Amino acid sequence: MKIFLALNFFIFAAIQLGLLMGILHYLRGDKQSKPNAYWLSALLTNIIGLVCFGIGILYTIDIHKPPLIFTLANSLFYAGALCQGLFFYSLNQPVSKQLRLILLGSILIFAIVFEYIRQVWSFEARTAFAVLVYACILGWQINEVRIINKNLGLQQLRYFQYAAIGEAFFLIPRLIVLLSTKMPIEALDQLPQLLVIFTFAQITMNTLSFIAIWAYWSEKLALENLQTETEKEIFKKLVEERDTLINSLLKVNKTSTTGALSASIAHEINQPLGAIQINSEYLQKKVQETEVDRELITRLASDIARDNMRAARIIRTLKAIFTEKYDAIPESTALSDMIDSVLLLSRPDIQEKQIQVQVEIDKGIWLPMSYGEAQQLILNLINNSAQALDQVNQVHKQIVLRASQNPDELIFRVEDNGPGVPTDQQKGLFDLFSGTKREGMGLGLWLCSYIITRNGGRIRYDADYTRGAAFEITFPKTE
Repeated sequence: MKIFLALNFFIFAAIQLGLLMGILHYLRGDKQSKPNAYWLSALLTNIIGLVCFGIGILYTIDIHKPPLIFTLANSLFYAGALCQGLFFYSLNQPVSKQLRLILLGSILIFAIVFEYIRQVWSFEARTAFAVLVYACILGWQINEVRIINKNLGLQQLRYFQYAAIGEAFFLIPRLIVLLSTKMPIEALDQLPQLLVIFTFAQITMNTLSFIAIWAYWSEKLALENLQTETEKEIFKKLVEERDTLINSLLKVNKTSTTGALSASIAHEINQPLGAIQINSEYLQKKVQETEVDRELITRLASDIARDNMRAARIIRTLKAIFTEKYDAIPESTALSDMIDSVLLLSRPDIQEKQIQVQVEIDKGIWLPMSYGEAQQLILNLINNSAQALDQVNQVHKQIVLRASQNPDELIFRVEDNGPGVPTDQQKGLFDLFSGTKREGMGLGLWLCSYIITRNGGRIRYDADYTRGAAFEITFPKTE
């Protein structure tokens, strides 16, 4: 009989231990939904209590004077039931430190009272005391679950309710069997079979309640995974929308930048085309003459070719701005060549505003970005300075382009001797659509910052520069 009873307690302990081992995997990682510490404590103390109870049965000789380990086992059962109750309580409201201390003290009181009963009272008294206390805790657990599930309506919590009610249901027959026993129980072999059956039925329901709570966490994990997948899809769509928006803004910036220069660009193209027209007509006239001046014809043909190359270069520069492939292919761009092409487009506008451009660029400097990106970047910065200088009434207007490199970084600066940016507007200077008194700085500077950051660099407004405005771009040197 001893071995049979002890073996059953060990089997239930093994089942619950297997459940605990399966849960440990979910304690690792950064999952939002993790098994509650109170519930884990309940499961762990219950497992140890079952093992201790089984060991106590094996060492019991006189049922009226059982080993001290029974006090430990029953105290662990009591502590486990409290922890499980705290788990449900914590789902309704925060567990205060005061409540934790009160329940911890109640465990100590329970152990003292049970130890006194173990030494003085009978087996029936001990069992009745433990059953009544456990029934009160089960009632508390069931009530807390009812409050939680009133709003959540989770099926797994209903399963726990059923298991807990079943566990409480089997407590009543245990009391009835104990009270209906006519003769005092003197030995383990005298235990009524119904009492044994109801005891193990109660432990079965207790195990099922742990499984139901684990199923509740599994349900939460499944919902969390579903939510994560949904959030990933939403995030993916947001990223795609952001990229679409940025590409649209880049195109808008191209259009606005070249639109602002359209008159000067048209003038710049008309100059070589007009020269080609005049030289072509003059050449046709000279060819028809009786005596052909070969030296003059050669010079006219050379001038036509030179003006044609000049017009073609302007058209190529414009084409580079509006061709997608120049933006899509990551590469390095020679800074001096890029500045020449940008100044070719903006020179008529700069000359009209009577601005001098000074270029101080070290040889062999390459910007780590695509050709199209570099053009937009430099055009925006030069246009910003030109617009700022156009708003001031001063004789000497100047834009200085400086670039240098050292073993650690590449530094490119655009400086002007205009009014500068007011202190109260410097903080959000690179924010999208930020408003400043400098025309064109709402979109352009944000795009400059975006292009530079995307290629591993950074841009800042040099507040220490006192002779106007200065923007400094830095890129780390790479081998």
